[in-house]
Amino acid sequence: MTLTWTGGSQFTGYRIYRNDVQIGTTTSTTFTDTGLSAVTAYRYFVRGETASGLSSPSGTITLTTPNMLALSLSKLLDPASRSNMLVRDIEFDSAGNIFVTGGALSASFPTTAGAYDRTFGSGGSSAGSFGPSDAFVMKFNRSGQLLWSTLIGGPNHDRAYGLEIAPDGGIVIAGRAGEGFPTTAGVIQPTFAGDTNPNAAYGKQDGFIAKISADGSTLLWSTYFGENNYGFLRDVAVDSNNKVYVAGPFFAGLAHITPSALQSAPNGQHDLVYARLNATATTVEYGTYLGGNEPANEVAAAPSIIVTPNRDVYLTIVEGGNGAPTTSTAYQKNNAGGKDFLIARFNASDQLVYATYLGGSSGEDLETHNIAVDGSGRLAIAGTSSSSNYPTKTDAYQPAFGGGSADGVVSILSADGSTLVASTFLGGTGREEVQGIEFAPDGLLYVSGGSTSSSLKTTSNAFQKSAAGGADAILAAFLPSLKGAPYLSYFGGSNDEQSNALAIASDGAVAFCGETASSNFPVTGGGSTAPSSGETGWWTLLQP
Repeated sequence: MTLTWTGGSQFTGYRIYRNDVQIGTTTSTTFTDTGLSAVTAYRYFVRGETASGLSSPSGTITLTTPNMLALSLSKLLDPASRSNMLVRDIEFDSAGNIFVTGGALSASFPTTAGAYDRTFGSGGSSAGSFGPSDAFVMKFNRSGQLLWSTLIGGPNHDRAYGLEIAPDGGIVIAGRAGEGFPTTAGVIQPTFAGDTNPNAAYGKQDGFIAKISADGSTLLWSTYFGENNYGFLRDVAVDSNNKVYVAGPFFAGLAHITPSALQSAPNGQHDLVYARLNATATTVEYGTYLGGNEPANEVAAAPSIIVTPNRDVYLTIVEGGNGAPTTSTAYQKNNAGGKDFLIARFNASDQLVYATYLGGSSGEDLETHNIAVDGSGRLAIAGTSSSSNYPTKTDAYQPAFGGGSADGVVSILSADGSTLVASTFLGGTGREEVQGIEFAPDGLLYVSGGSTSSSLKTTSNAFQKSAAGGADAILAAFLPSLKGAPYLSYFGGSNDEQSNALAIASDGAVAFCGETASSNFPVTGGGSTAPSSGETGWWTLLQP
Protein backbone atom coordinates (compact mmCIF):
# COMPACT_ATOMS: atom_id res chain seq x y z
CA MET A 1 0.00 0.00 0.00
CA THR A 2 1.59 3.30 -1.10
CA LEU A 3 0.57 6.49 0.71
CA THR A 4 1.02 9.92 -0.87
CA TRP A 5 0.32 13.28 0.76
CA THR A 6 0.91 16.98 0.29
CA GLY A 7 3.67 18.19 2.58
CA GLY A 8 4.78 21.63 3.70
CA SER A 9 8.07 23.47 3.37
CA GLN A 10 8.27 23.79 7.17
CA PHE A 11 8.53 20.00 7.61
CA THR A 12 11.87 18.21 7.53
CA GLY A 13 10.42 14.74 7.97
CA TYR A 14 7.30 12.69 8.58
CA ARG A 15 6.24 9.89 10.91
CA ILE A 16 3.72 7.38 9.50
CA TYR A 17 1.14 5.70 11.75
CA ARG A 18 -0.98 2.63 11.00
CA ASN A 19 -3.84 1.90 13.40
CA ASP A 20 -2.31 4.50 15.79
CA VAL A 21 1.10 2.76 15.88
CA GLN A 22 4.15 4.36 14.26
CA ILE A 23 5.42 2.14 11.43
CA GLY A 24 8.09 4.30 9.81
CA THR A 25 9.61 7.66 8.96
CA THR A 26 10.47 9.41 5.72
CA THR A 27 11.70 12.74 4.43
CA SER A 28 9.64 12.45 1.24
CA THR A 29 5.87 12.72 0.79
CA THR A 30 5.32 9.06 -0.09
CA PHE A 31 5.60 5.88 1.95
CA THR A 32 5.02 2.23 1.02
CA ASP A 33 3.62 -0.04 3.71
CA THR A 34 4.30 -3.75 3.13
CA GLY A 35 3.33 -7.08 4.69
CA LEU A 36 -0.37 -6.28 4.83
CA SER A 37 -3.21 -8.78 4.71
CA ALA A 38 -5.45 -8.84 1.65
CA VAL A 39 -8.88 -7.21 1.83
CA THR A 40 -8.26 -5.66 5.24
CA ALA A 41 -9.04 -2.11 6.37
CA TYR A 42 -6.15 -0.09 7.84
CA ARG A 43 -6.29 3.39 9.37
CA TYR A 44 -3.42 5.80 8.59
CA PHE A 45 -2.27 9.28 9.51
CA VAL A 46 1.00 11.18 9.02
CA ARG A 47 2.69 13.53 11.51
CA GLY A 48 4.94 16.22 10.01
CA GLU A 49 7.95 17.40 12.05
CA THR A 50 9.90 20.65 11.82
CA ALA A 51 13.60 21.19 12.48
CA SER A 52 12.76 22.78 15.83
CA GLY A 53 10.89 19.65 16.96
CA LEU A 54 7.35 20.88 16.47
CA SER A 55 4.92 18.45 14.88
CA SER A 56 1.49 18.50 13.26
CA PRO A 57 -0.74 15.49 12.49
CA SER A 58 -2.64 14.99 9.27
CA GLY A 59 -6.21 13.84 9.01
CA THR A 60 -6.93 10.11 9.25
CA ILE A 61 -7.90 7.93 6.30
CA THR A 62 -9.00 4.30 6.17
CA LEU A 63 -7.84 2.18 3.25
CA THR A 64 -8.74 -1.38 2.31
CA THR A 65 -6.05 -3.53 0.76
CA PRO A 66 -6.88 -5.17 -2.58
CA ASN A 67 -7.60 -8.80 -3.19
CA MET A 68 -4.39 -10.64 -4.11
CA LEU A 69 -5.76 -13.10 -6.66
CA ALA A 70 -3.38 -14.14 -9.40
CA LEU A 71 -4.15 -15.90 -12.68
CA SER A 72 -3.22 -19.55 -12.29
CA LEU A 73 -4.76 -21.22 -15.33
CA SER A 74 -6.82 -20.27 -18.36
CA LYS A 75 -7.94 -22.95 -20.81
CA LEU A 76 -9.94 -23.35 -23.99
CA LEU A 77 -12.08 -26.48 -23.76
CA ASP A 78 -11.60 -27.62 -27.35
CA PRO A 79 -8.52 -25.77 -28.64
CA ALA A 80 -8.19 -27.95 -31.73
CA SER A 81 -11.57 -27.34 -33.33
CA ARG A 82 -13.72 -24.55 -31.84
CA SER A 83 -16.81 -26.73 -31.76
CA ASN A 84 -19.10 -23.79 -30.89
CA MET A 85 -19.78 -25.09 -27.40
CA LEU A 86 -21.73 -23.04 -24.89
CA VAL A 87 -20.39 -23.29 -21.32
CA ARG A 88 -23.10 -22.50 -18.77
CA ASP A 89 -21.94 -23.61 -15.32
CA ILE A 90 -18.82 -24.43 -13.32
CA GLU A 91 -18.33 -26.03 -9.88
CA PHE A 92 -15.57 -27.24 -7.55
CA ASP A 93 -15.85 -30.56 -5.75
CA SER A 94 -14.53 -31.04 -2.21
CA ALA A 95 -11.12 -32.10 -3.56
CA GLY A 96 -10.78 -28.92 -5.63
CA ASN A 97 -11.46 -30.51 -9.02
CA ILE A 98 -13.37 -28.39 -11.55
CA PHE A 99 -16.51 -29.44 -13.43
CA VAL A 100 -18.05 -27.57 -16.37
CA THR A 101 -21.27 -28.14 -18.30
CA GLY A 102 -23.23 -26.65 -21.18
CA GLY A 103 -24.09 -27.49 -24.76
CA ALA A 104 -21.89 -28.96 -27.51
CA LEU A 105 -22.92 -28.17 -31.08
CA SER A 106 -20.39 -30.26 -32.99
CA ALA A 107 -19.31 -33.88 -33.42
CA SER A 108 -15.72 -32.71 -32.82
CA PHE A 109 -16.41 -32.08 -29.14
CA PRO A 110 -13.64 -33.80 -27.10
CA THR A 111 -14.69 -36.82 -25.03
CA THR A 112 -12.60 -39.39 -23.14
CA ALA A 113 -12.33 -43.17 -23.16
CA GLY A 114 -14.81 -44.84 -20.83
CA ALA A 115 -17.21 -41.90 -20.82
CA TYR A 116 -20.95 -42.56 -20.70
CA ASP A 117 -21.51 -41.17 -24.23
CA ARG A 118 -18.85 -40.31 -26.82
CA THR A 119 -21.16 -39.99 -29.84
CA PHE A 120 -22.67 -36.64 -30.77
CA GLY A 121 -26.42 -36.87 -31.36
CA SER A 122 -27.85 -35.57 -34.63
CA GLY A 123 -30.41 -36.38 -37.29
CA GLY A 124 -33.49 -35.26 -35.36
CA SER A 125 -36.39 -33.53 -37.08
CA SER A 126 -37.18 -30.90 -34.42
CA ALA A 127 -33.87 -29.31 -33.43
CA GLY A 128 -34.73 -25.73 -34.47
CA SER A 129 -32.52 -23.26 -36.33
CA PHE A 130 -29.59 -23.75 -33.93
CA GLY A 131 -29.39 -27.37 -35.03
CA PRO A 132 -28.52 -30.42 -32.93
CA SER A 133 -26.74 -30.01 -29.61
CA ASP A 134 -25.78 -32.35 -26.77
CA ALA A 135 -25.34 -31.54 -23.11
CA PHE A 136 -21.87 -32.29 -21.75
CA VAL A 137 -19.93 -32.60 -18.51
CA MET A 138 -16.13 -32.25 -18.22
CA LYS A 139 -13.94 -32.79 -15.15
CA PHE A 140 -10.50 -31.17 -14.71
CA ASN A 141 -8.00 -31.26 -11.88
CA ARG A 142 -6.52 -28.06 -10.45
CA SER A 143 -3.60 -28.30 -12.87
CA GLY A 144 -5.99 -28.16 -15.81
CA GLN A 145 -5.67 -31.82 -16.81
CA LEU A 146 -8.86 -33.23 -18.35
CA LEU A 147 -9.84 -36.23 -16.21
CA TRP A 148 -12.97 -37.19 -18.13
CA SER A 149 -15.51 -35.75 -20.55
CA THR A 150 -18.89 -37.07 -21.65
CA LEU A 151 -21.82 -36.07 -23.79
CA ILE A 152 -25.45 -36.71 -22.90
CA GLY A 153 -28.11 -36.11 -25.49
CA GLY A 154 -30.40 -37.22 -28.26
CA PRO A 155 -30.79 -36.30 -31.94
CA ASN A 156 -32.25 -32.82 -31.38
CA HIS A 157 -31.26 -29.79 -29.29
CA ASP A 158 -30.13 -30.49 -25.70
CA ARG A 159 -28.22 -28.16 -23.39
CA ALA A 160 -27.39 -28.09 -19.68
CA TYR A 161 -27.59 -24.81 -17.76
CA GLY A 162 -26.92 -25.94 -14.20
CA LEU A 163 -24.55 -28.41 -12.51
CA GLU A 164 -24.24 -29.47 -8.87
CA ILE A 165 -22.05 -32.05 -7.13
CA ALA A 166 -24.23 -34.27 -4.93
CA PRO A 167 -23.00 -35.40 -1.48
CA ASP A 168 -22.77 -38.98 -2.81
CA GLY A 169 -20.36 -37.81 -5.52
CA GLY A 170 -22.76 -37.91 -8.46
CA ILE A 171 -23.04 -34.98 -10.85
CA VAL A 172 -26.53 -33.56 -11.35
CA ILE A 173 -27.26 -31.41 -14.39
CA ALA A 174 -30.44 -29.75 -15.64
CA GLY A 175 -31.47 -27.84 -18.73
CA ARG A 176 -33.43 -28.14 -21.96
CA ALA A 177 -33.92 -31.27 -24.09
CA GLY A 178 -35.63 -32.23 -27.32
CA GLU A 179 -37.25 -35.44 -28.43
CA GLY A 180 -35.11 -38.56 -28.02
CA PHE A 181 -33.13 -37.47 -24.96
CA PRO A 182 -31.96 -40.53 -22.94
CA THR A 183 -34.05 -41.24 -19.83
CA THR A 184 -34.17 -44.11 -17.34
CA ALA A 185 -36.99 -46.31 -16.05
CA GLY A 186 -39.08 -45.33 -13.05
CA VAL A 187 -38.42 -41.59 -13.12
CA ILE A 188 -41.12 -38.92 -12.85
CA GLN A 189 -41.31 -38.35 -16.63
CA PRO A 190 -39.53 -40.86 -18.87
CA THR A 191 -41.09 -39.55 -22.12
CA PHE A 192 -41.15 -36.25 -23.96
CA ALA A 193 -44.35 -34.33 -23.14
CA GLY A 194 -44.65 -32.68 -26.53
CA ASP A 195 -44.42 -29.05 -27.52
CA THR A 196 -47.26 -27.30 -29.32
CA ASN A 197 -45.40 -24.00 -29.28
CA PRO A 198 -41.81 -24.78 -30.31
CA ASN A 199 -39.15 -22.12 -30.11
CA ALA A 200 -37.75 -21.34 -33.56
CA ALA A 201 -34.14 -21.49 -32.37
CA TYR A 202 -34.29 -24.59 -30.17
CA GLY A 203 -37.19 -26.55 -31.63
CA LYS A 204 -39.47 -28.67 -29.47
CA GLN A 205 -38.32 -28.58 -25.85
CA ASP A 206 -38.91 -29.96 -22.37
CA GLY A 207 -36.77 -29.56 -19.32
CA PHE A 208 -34.48 -32.40 -18.23
CA ILE A 209 -32.64 -33.49 -15.08
CA ALA A 210 -29.92 -36.15 -15.12
CA LYS A 211 -27.40 -37.63 -12.70
CA ILE A 212 -24.05 -39.00 -13.86
CA SER A 213 -21.67 -41.17 -11.84
CA ALA A 214 -18.61 -39.59 -10.24
CA ASP A 215 -16.31 -41.11 -12.87
CA GLY A 216 -18.44 -39.98 -15.82
CA SER A 217 -19.07 -43.52 -17.03
CA THR A 218 -22.71 -44.13 -16.09
CA LEU A 219 -26.05 -42.41 -16.40
CA LEU A 220 -27.50 -43.08 -12.93
CA TRP A 221 -30.91 -41.64 -13.74
CA SER A 222 -32.44 -39.17 -16.17
CA THR A 223 -35.89 -37.64 -16.58
CA TYR A 224 -37.74 -35.11 -18.63
CA PHE A 225 -39.53 -32.29 -16.79
CA GLY A 226 -42.13 -30.55 -18.92
CA GLU A 227 -45.63 -30.16 -20.36
CA ASN A 228 -47.05 -29.93 -23.88
CA ASN A 229 -45.92 -26.35 -24.39
CA TYR A 230 -42.56 -24.64 -24.48
CA GLY A 231 -40.69 -24.89 -21.17
CA PHE A 232 -37.33 -25.92 -19.77
CA LEU A 233 -35.16 -25.88 -16.64
CA ARG A 234 -32.60 -23.17 -16.04
CA ASP A 235 -30.97 -24.10 -12.73
CA VAL A 236 -30.55 -26.95 -10.24
CA ALA A 237 -29.59 -27.40 -6.58
CA VAL A 238 -28.95 -30.47 -4.40
CA ASP A 239 -29.35 -30.77 -0.62
CA SER A 240 -27.45 -32.86 1.94
CA ASN A 241 -29.83 -35.80 1.38
CA ASN A 242 -29.17 -35.80 -2.39
CA LYS A 243 -32.64 -34.41 -3.09
CA VAL A 244 -32.82 -32.29 -6.24
CA TYR A 245 -34.34 -28.81 -6.59
CA VAL A 246 -35.08 -27.27 -10.00
CA ALA A 247 -36.50 -24.04 -11.43
CA GLY A 248 -37.76 -23.11 -14.87
CA PRO A 249 -40.45 -21.17 -16.78
CA PHE A 250 -43.54 -23.19 -17.72
CA PHE A 251 -47.06 -22.75 -19.08
CA ALA A 252 -50.21 -24.18 -17.49
CA GLY A 253 -50.82 -27.91 -17.28
CA LEU A 254 -47.54 -29.08 -15.79
CA ALA A 255 -48.08 -32.45 -14.11
CA HIS A 256 -45.39 -31.86 -11.51
CA ILE A 257 -47.37 -29.36 -9.40
CA THR A 258 -48.31 -30.90 -6.05
CA PRO A 259 -51.58 -30.48 -4.07
CA SER A 260 -49.76 -28.45 -1.42
CA ALA A 261 -48.51 -25.89 -3.95
CA LEU A 262 -48.41 -22.24 -2.99
CA GLN A 263 -49.72 -21.43 -6.48
CA SER A 264 -51.36 -24.25 -8.45
CA ALA A 265 -51.50 -22.47 -11.83
CA PRO A 266 -49.66 -19.62 -13.53
CA ASN A 267 -51.00 -16.12 -12.89
CA GLY A 268 -49.80 -15.03 -16.32
CA GLN A 269 -49.22 -16.85 -19.58
CA HIS A 270 -46.49 -18.78 -17.83
CA ASP A 271 -44.63 -18.52 -14.52
CA LEU A 272 -41.65 -19.81 -12.65
CA VAL A 273 -41.98 -23.41 -11.50
CA TYR A 274 -40.05 -24.59 -8.46
CA ALA A 275 -39.96 -28.32 -7.67
CA ARG A 276 -38.17 -30.67 -5.28
CA LEU A 277 -37.52 -34.28 -6.32
CA ASN A 278 -36.40 -37.20 -4.18
CA ALA A 279 -32.83 -38.46 -4.58
CA THR A 280 -33.68 -40.89 -7.39
CA ALA A 281 -36.07 -38.64 -9.35
CA THR A 282 -38.95 -41.07 -8.91
CA THR A 283 -41.15 -38.64 -6.94
CA VAL A 284 -41.93 -34.91 -6.99
CA GLU A 285 -42.15 -34.04 -3.30
CA TYR A 286 -43.17 -30.42 -3.86
CA GLY A 287 -43.97 -28.39 -6.94
CA THR A 288 -45.48 -24.93 -7.36
CA TYR A 289 -45.86 -22.10 -9.82
CA LEU A 290 -44.71 -18.66 -8.70
CA GLY A 291 -45.30 -15.46 -10.63
CA GLY A 292 -47.47 -12.52 -11.60
CA ASN A 293 -49.83 -11.61 -14.42
CA GLU A 294 -47.24 -10.50 -16.94
CA PRO A 295 -48.54 -9.17 -20.28
CA ALA A 296 -48.65 -11.50 -23.28
CA ASN A 297 -45.48 -9.93 -24.68
CA GLU A 298 -43.53 -10.41 -21.44
CA VAL A 299 -41.85 -13.69 -20.62
CA ALA A 300 -41.14 -14.91 -17.08
CA ALA A 301 -37.70 -16.32 -17.66
CA ALA A 302 -34.18 -17.10 -16.46
CA PRO A 303 -34.68 -18.41 -12.91
CA SER A 304 -31.98 -19.26 -10.39
CA ILE A 305 -32.28 -21.53 -7.35
CA ILE A 306 -30.19 -22.19 -4.22
CA VAL A 307 -30.78 -24.52 -1.28
CA THR A 308 -28.99 -23.83 2.01
CA PRO A 309 -27.66 -26.40 4.52
CA ASN A 310 -30.88 -26.03 6.56
CA ARG A 311 -32.88 -26.59 3.34
CA ASP A 312 -34.21 -23.09 2.89
CA VAL A 313 -34.79 -22.50 -0.82
CA TYR A 314 -34.12 -19.17 -2.54
CA LEU A 315 -35.43 -18.41 -6.02
CA THR A 316 -35.43 -15.55 -8.46
CA ILE A 317 -36.95 -14.91 -11.87
CA VAL A 318 -37.70 -11.97 -14.15
CA GLU A 319 -41.36 -10.96 -13.82
CA GLY A 320 -43.15 -8.51 -16.11
CA GLY A 321 -46.39 -8.03 -14.22
CA ASN A 322 -48.03 -7.50 -10.85
CA GLY A 323 -49.98 -10.11 -8.94
CA ALA A 324 -47.15 -12.28 -7.65
CA PRO A 325 -47.74 -13.51 -4.07
CA THR A 326 -45.51 -10.95 -2.36
CA THR A 327 -45.49 -10.96 1.43
CA SER A 328 -46.69 -8.22 3.79
CA THR A 329 -43.19 -7.09 4.78
CA ALA A 330 -41.69 -7.35 1.29
CA TYR A 331 -39.16 -4.69 0.36
CA GLN A 332 -41.05 -3.99 -2.90
CA LYS A 333 -44.59 -5.32 -3.17
CA ASN A 334 -45.29 -4.36 -6.80
CA ASN A 335 -43.62 -4.29 -10.17
CA ALA A 336 -41.96 -0.91 -10.78
CA GLY A 337 -42.16 -1.06 -14.57
CA GLY A 338 -41.08 -3.33 -17.38
CA LYS A 339 -39.57 -6.53 -16.03
CA ASP A 340 -38.39 -6.66 -12.41
CA PHE A 341 -36.60 -9.30 -10.39
CA LEU A 342 -39.00 -11.46 -8.38
CA ILE A 343 -37.25 -13.04 -5.38
CA ALA A 344 -38.68 -15.66 -3.03
CA ARG A 345 -37.58 -17.72 -0.05
CA PHE A 346 -39.21 -20.97 1.10
CA ASN A 347 -38.39 -22.80 4.32
CA ALA A 348 -37.74 -26.53 4.66
CA SER A 349 -41.46 -27.10 5.28
CA ASP A 350 -42.35 -25.58 1.88
CA GLN A 351 -43.78 -22.43 3.47
CA LEU A 352 -43.19 -19.08 1.80
CA VAL A 353 -40.93 -16.95 4.03
CA TYR A 354 -40.98 -13.92 1.74
CA ALA A 355 -41.50 -12.85 -1.83
CA THR A 356 -40.56 -9.43 -3.16
CA TYR A 357 -40.03 -7.57 -6.38
CA LEU A 358 -36.80 -5.63 -6.94
CA GLY A 359 -36.32 -3.24 -9.82
CA GLY A 360 -36.69 0.14 -11.46
CA SER A 361 -39.04 1.59 -14.05
CA SER A 362 -37.29 0.58 -17.29
CA GLY A 363 -36.66 -3.11 -16.81
CA GLU A 364 -34.28 -5.68 -15.38
CA ASP A 365 -33.01 -8.97 -16.78
CA LEU A 366 -31.39 -12.19 -15.58
CA GLU A 367 -29.66 -15.16 -17.16
CA THR A 368 -28.69 -17.96 -14.76
CA HIS A 369 -26.69 -18.37 -11.52
CA ASN A 370 -27.77 -14.91 -10.40
CA ILE A 371 -28.14 -15.42 -6.63
CA ALA A 372 -25.98 -16.30 -3.64
CA VAL A 373 -26.79 -16.62 0.07
CA ASP A 374 -24.48 -15.79 2.98
CA GLY A 375 -24.30 -17.49 6.37
CA SER A 376 -26.88 -15.07 7.82
CA GLY A 377 -29.50 -15.93 5.23
CA ARG A 378 -29.11 -12.71 3.26
CA LEU A 379 -29.63 -13.10 -0.47
CA ALA A 380 -27.33 -11.39 -2.96
CA ILE A 381 -28.55 -10.96 -6.52
CA ALA A 382 -26.63 -9.91 -9.62
CA GLY A 383 -28.29 -9.04 -12.90
CA THR A 384 -28.75 -6.42 -15.57
CA SER A 385 -30.79 -3.21 -15.44
CA SER A 386 -31.69 -0.49 -17.92
CA SER A 387 -33.38 1.51 -15.15
CA SER A 388 -31.59 4.67 -14.07
CA ASN A 389 -33.73 4.54 -10.92
CA TYR A 390 -32.85 0.97 -9.95
CA PRO A 391 -32.66 1.10 -6.13
CA THR A 392 -29.09 1.57 -4.89
CA LYS A 393 -27.45 3.02 -1.80
CA THR A 394 -25.90 6.51 -1.82
CA ASP A 395 -22.63 5.19 -0.38
CA ALA A 396 -22.43 2.25 -2.79
CA TYR A 397 -19.46 1.45 -5.00
CA GLN A 398 -21.39 2.96 -7.95
CA PRO A 399 -24.67 4.55 -6.84
CA ALA A 400 -25.63 5.96 -10.26
CA PHE A 401 -26.37 4.39 -13.63
CA GLY A 402 -23.23 4.34 -15.76
CA GLY A 403 -24.90 4.99 -19.10
CA GLY A 404 -25.23 2.92 -22.23
CA SER A 405 -28.05 0.48 -22.79
CA ALA A 406 -27.77 -1.40 -19.47
CA ASP A 407 -25.58 -1.77 -16.39
CA GLY A 408 -24.89 -4.67 -14.14
CA VAL A 409 -26.51 -4.43 -10.70
CA VAL A 410 -25.60 -6.17 -7.45
CA SER A 411 -27.92 -6.05 -4.42
CA ILE A 412 -28.22 -7.69 -1.00
CA LEU A 413 -31.55 -8.27 0.78
CA SER A 414 -32.07 -8.91 4.48
CA ALA A 415 -32.87 -12.48 5.52
CA ASP A 416 -36.58 -11.66 5.80
CA GLY A 417 -36.74 -9.84 2.45
CA SER A 418 -37.89 -6.58 4.02
CA THR A 419 -34.79 -4.45 3.66
CA LEU A 420 -32.37 -3.58 0.88
CA VAL A 421 -29.12 -3.89 2.83
CA ALA A 422 -26.73 -2.88 0.04
CA SER A 423 -27.02 -2.20 -3.67
CA THR A 424 -24.82 -0.88 -6.47
CA PHE A 425 -24.55 -0.50 -10.20
CA LEU A 426 -21.60 -2.02 -12.07
CA GLY A 427 -21.36 -0.44 -15.48
CA GLY A 428 -19.90 1.99 -17.95
CA THR A 429 -20.93 3.59 -21.21
CA GLY A 430 -21.73 0.33 -23.01
CA ARG A 431 -23.71 -2.67 -21.81
CA GLU A 432 -23.02 -5.02 -18.91
CA GLU A 433 -24.62 -8.41 -18.30
CA VAL A 434 -23.87 -10.06 -14.96
CA GLN A 435 -24.55 -13.77 -14.53
CA GLY A 436 -22.53 -15.43 -11.84
CA ILE A 437 -22.32 -14.55 -8.14
CA GLU A 438 -20.91 -16.23 -5.03
CA PHE A 439 -19.65 -15.36 -1.56
CA ALA A 440 -16.01 -16.26 -0.86
CA PRO A 441 -14.72 -17.67 2.45
CA ASP A 442 -13.22 -14.25 3.28
CA GLY A 443 -16.63 -12.56 2.89
CA LEU A 444 -16.03 -10.94 -0.47
CA LEU A 445 -18.84 -11.15 -3.01
CA TYR A 446 -17.70 -12.13 -6.50
CA VAL A 447 -19.64 -11.54 -9.71
CA SER A 448 -18.85 -12.36 -13.33
CA GLY A 449 -20.37 -11.40 -16.65
CA GLY A 450 -19.61 -9.44 -19.78
CA SER A 451 -19.14 -5.82 -20.81
CA THR A 452 -18.91 -3.75 -23.98
CA SER A 453 -17.74 -0.70 -21.98
CA SER A 454 -14.16 0.51 -22.14
CA SER A 455 -14.68 2.73 -19.09
CA LEU A 456 -14.96 0.25 -16.19
CA LYS A 457 -12.82 1.20 -13.19
CA THR A 458 -10.48 -1.79 -13.15
CA THR A 459 -8.23 -2.19 -10.13
CA SER A 460 -4.45 -1.97 -9.92
CA ASN A 461 -4.26 -5.73 -9.34
CA ALA A 462 -6.44 -6.58 -12.36
CA PHE A 463 -5.26 -9.27 -14.74
CA GLN A 464 -6.41 -7.11 -17.69
CA LYS A 465 -6.91 -3.42 -16.99
CA SER A 466 -8.31 -2.40 -20.40
CA ALA A 467 -10.98 -3.75 -22.70
CA ALA A 468 -9.49 -5.75 -25.57
CA GLY A 469 -12.29 -5.30 -28.11
CA GLY A 470 -15.85 -6.38 -28.73
CA ALA A 471 -17.42 -7.61 -25.50
CA ASP A 472 -15.04 -8.83 -22.80
CA ALA A 473 -15.74 -11.08 -19.84
CA ILE A 474 -15.44 -9.35 -16.47
CA LEU A 475 -14.77 -10.50 -12.92
CA ALA A 476 -15.33 -8.32 -9.85
CA ALA A 477 -14.96 -8.80 -6.10
CA PHE A 478 -17.03 -6.54 -3.83
CA LEU A 479 -16.77 -5.83 -0.15
CA PRO A 480 -19.78 -7.27 1.75
CA SER A 481 -21.09 -3.70 2.10
CA LEU A 482 -20.91 -3.18 -1.70
CA LYS A 483 -19.12 0.08 -0.92
CA GLY A 484 -15.92 -0.95 -2.64
CA ALA A 485 -14.51 -3.39 -5.17
CA PRO A 486 -11.02 -4.70 -4.28
CA TYR A 487 -10.86 -6.50 -7.64
CA LEU A 488 -12.25 -5.68 -11.10
CA SER A 489 -10.73 -7.00 -14.30
CA TYR A 490 -11.53 -7.56 -17.94
CA PHE A 491 -10.78 -10.98 -19.48
CA GLY A 492 -10.84 -11.27 -23.24
CA GLY A 493 -9.41 -10.97 -26.70
CA SER A 494 -10.16 -8.81 -29.71
CA ASN A 495 -13.57 -10.38 -30.41
CA ASP A 496 -16.45 -11.22 -28.05
CA GLU A 497 -16.40 -12.99 -24.68
CA GLN A 498 -18.99 -13.62 -22.00
CA SER A 499 -18.75 -15.27 -18.59
CA ASN A 500 -21.82 -17.27 -17.57
CA ALA A 501 -20.95 -18.61 -14.12
CA LEU A 502 -18.34 -18.70 -11.39
CA ALA A 503 -17.42 -20.95 -8.48
CA ILE A 504 -15.25 -20.48 -5.39
CA ALA A 505 -13.29 -23.24 -3.66
CA SER A 506 -12.86 -23.61 0.09
CA ASP A 507 -9.32 -22.20 -0.17
CA GLY A 508 -10.55 -19.03 -1.92
CA ALA A 509 -9.64 -20.00 -5.48
CA VAL A 510 -12.04 -18.56 -8.07
CA ALA A 511 -13.00 -20.29 -11.32
CA PHE A 512 -15.25 -18.78 -13.95
CA CYS A 513 -16.30 -19.85 -17.43
CA GLY A 514 -17.92 -18.80 -20.67
CA GLU A 515 -17.46 -18.54 -24.42
CA THR A 516 -15.03 -16.71 -26.67
CA ALA A 517 -14.95 -15.87 -30.37
CA SER A 518 -11.42 -14.41 -30.13
CA SER A 519 -8.35 -16.06 -31.60
CA ASN A 520 -6.22 -14.28 -28.97
CA PHE A 521 -8.17 -15.07 -25.81
CA PRO A 522 -5.64 -15.15 -22.92
CA VAL A 523 -4.73 -18.76 -22.21
CA THR A 524 -1.90 -20.31 -20.23
CA GLY A 525 0.46 -23.04 -21.35
CA GLY A 526 1.33 -22.08 -24.89
CA GLY A 527 -1.80 -20.50 -26.30
CA SER A 528 -4.44 -21.85 -28.66
CA THR A 529 -4.11 -23.88 -31.83
CA ALA A 530 -7.78 -23.33 -32.65
CA PRO A 531 -9.00 -21.97 -35.97
CA SER A 532 -9.52 -18.21 -35.98
CA SER A 533 -13.29 -18.42 -36.49
CA GLY A 534 -16.12 -19.90 -34.47
CA GLU A 535 -16.66 -20.00 -30.72
CA THR A 536 -15.25 -22.19 -28.02
CA GLY A 537 -15.72 -22.58 -24.30
CA TRP A 538 -13.17 -21.56 -21.70
CA TRP A 539 -12.56 -21.61 -17.99
CA THR A 540 -10.11 -19.58 -15.96
CA LEU A 541 -8.71 -20.16 -12.47
CA LEU A 542 -7.39 -17.48 -10.13
CA GLN A 543 -5.78 -18.38 -6.82
CA PRO A 544 -4.75 -16.36 -3.76
